[in-house]
Amino acid sequence: MALLDAPSGRVYAPLPIDATRGFPQTFALVFANRNYRFRLYVNANAPALKDKAAIFDLPLAPSAGDKALATDFREAYLVVRAELDQPAGAPQLVFVRKVMPELEYEFAGVALYFPQQRVAVQNLNGVGNFGTQITGGIALR
Repeated sequence: MALLDAPSGRVYAPLPIDATRGFPQTFALVFANRNYRFRLYVNANAPALKDKAAIFDLPLAPSAGDKALATDFREAYLVVRAELDQPAGAPQLVFVRKVMPELEYEFAGVALYFPQQRVAVQNLNGVGNFGTQITGGIALR
C-alpha cells in the first residue's frame, strides 16, 4: 500500500483496511511501538440502504428534493473507534468519531486521515468485492 499525502503536508502510513471483508471491520495495528485496535463501521439510516446495488461516497447527505428531511434522514457516515492496549488491564478508548474525508484527526500522539470513503451497500454486514473503497492512514503528530 502506498503512503497517503494529506492537505496539511503530513504523510500517512496506510491502515490495513480490507474493503472485501465488509463493515463493521476490526483490526489490530502496531504503530510507533504502541498496540492499537481499530473498529470501523458505517452508520446509515434505513432509507439510504434501500437500493442493495448502490455504491455511495460518505458522508451521504439527504437528497435535496426530499420533503421529509425532518423525519427521513438518509445520511450515512464512517465511524472509527480506536483503543490503545495497556500493559496491565483493559484497552483504553482513545478515539471514537464520525470521520470526514477532508479532515485529519489528532489524538494520543497520532493522527488519522480517511480521504477515500466509497461504500457499497452489499459490503454493509456483507463480505465480497462489491466496489467499496475506503482508505485510511496513521501518522505521528
